[in-house]
Amino acid sequence: MNEWKLLISGGLIGLILSSILVMIVLYRLSPLLQSRRVISLRDQQRELVSRFGGVALFWGFAVTLVIVWMLPFDQRGLGFQLLSENRFAGLCIGGLLAWCIGFFDDIIQIRARWKLLGQIVIAFLAIAFGFEINLIQIPFLQTVNLGLWSWPLTVLWIVGVMNAVNLIDGLDGLSSGLSIISLICMAVICWWMSQLNLLFLIIILIGVTLGFWSFNRPPATIFMGDSGSLFLGYSVAVLSIWIPGTQAGTQSILPVLILAVPILDTIFAVFRRLLKGIPFYSADNDHLHHRLISKGFSPPLAMFILVLSGMIFGGLALMAFRLSHLQGFVFLAAIILAYLLLYWLEYDLIRKPLDSIWGQGEHRKSRNLMLALCEKIDDYFAKDPDQESIIRSYQFWTEMAGVSRVELRKKDSIIWQSGPENQSHRILMFQHFEWEVRMALPASSWKIDSDVKGNLLERVSLAFLARLKQLELPSVINLKKNSLS
Repeated sequence: MNEWKLLISGGLIGLILSSILVMIVLYRLSPLLQSRRVISLRDQQRELVSRFGGVALFWGFAVTLVIVWMLPFDQRGLGFQLLSENRFAGLCIGGLLAWCIGFFDDIIQIRARWKLLGQIVIAFLAIAFGFEINLIQIPFLQTVNLGLWSWPLTVLWIVGVMNAVNLIDGLDGLSSGLSIISLICMAVICWWMSQLNLLFLIIILIGVTLGFWSFNRPPATIFMGDSGSLFLGYSVAVLSIWIPGTQAGTQSILPVLILAVPILDTIFAVFRRLLKGIPFYSADNDHLHHRLISKGFSPPLAMFILVLSGMIFGGLALMAFRLSHLQGFVFLAAIILAYLLLYWLEYDLIRKPLDSIWGQGEHRKSRNLMLALCEKIDDYFAKDPDQESIIRSYQFWTEMAGVSRVELRKKDSIIWQSGPENQSHRILMFQHFEWEVRMALPASSWKIDSDVKGNLLERVSLAFLARLKQLELPSVINLKKNSLS
């Protein structure tokens, strides 16, 4: 009982500090940084909400560690001094670096390739501090010695979990809620294995994340941003390696079950993007939570369903750990559950796998043509000698981009329009002097490759309006020449 008092005390310190820091971020830090990230096509939240919750997450955790280190917990048999010094340092240093990468991205938006490179460097640093997967226990098989595959698979796991937590962070309270569930499952395993010092560390992180979640749950007043998701993803990844395996020195694959929902979402996101010829790092609007919302569930209910799914997978992981002789059958049950979830969400890759794979050829051709024309968009519009021709060229491009309706306006008067009106479609507007274009995109268009498509639509539309403005200039110049003569 005394042990639980100490453990809960550490969690409460983290919860209180995290909550205080969230309020400081909301009322002091966010106005100073003046975050003005452009709302993308895939965003569920349209209002301006602070994306610096990662400051409260990381620094709440760091300050809690310092306070607990200074308090005499070690005299009661609990304390970080009793943990592996290398791994504890790896958790702290790697978490700081992950937070820094995400924080800079929240402010200046680092390119995806540089973020990925930074994550790989952090993963190798984690290996240097002792987070290396050498032996792994696979259901129905014996323990496998990874040998030369040890480092690549460890890097893949750490980088993969970091991005999984990042990608699932598209709905209020979802990423933080799933992280709490995953950490609770790890905490239970540590308790069963009498690893109280590691349990102490995990409970502190649970308290910090729970303090943040109280502000991040629907309707969210703050988002964790990339700084929070990368820090939390790194912490969960290395802690999942740190928790005891089925045998001494052997890593279990139970963390795959514990993190099943974000992992499933990430694997499907990468796979569907590659099939469509879209870069794997390009954001879209077809994640698990987007599918739930498209089926008519409200965002809070969609969050609850996915967190509940995470709890079910976590429960299966704990069952597999406790009943090791049934581990293989538990994994089969988890695979069936994952299949049913994806089938219910109506993913074509699950319901019509062959049609889905072979049917992407036309999509890739259309996308490649759309990109090629965008690269030469000024030359593409320059060939058109009059307004009618340039409008036809613009209409051709927007149809490839999946735009359902376009309105061309000049000084609030509609010059040209195409396509039916639909209030449920996403509306975009671009303006150049007195010219303005408004367009509507159905969900089938903006939910795939949304960030890239948003940038392309902006670039092409502004070039279109600039060309229309340019076509007006010759007549003005000719009038001036005639008046002089």
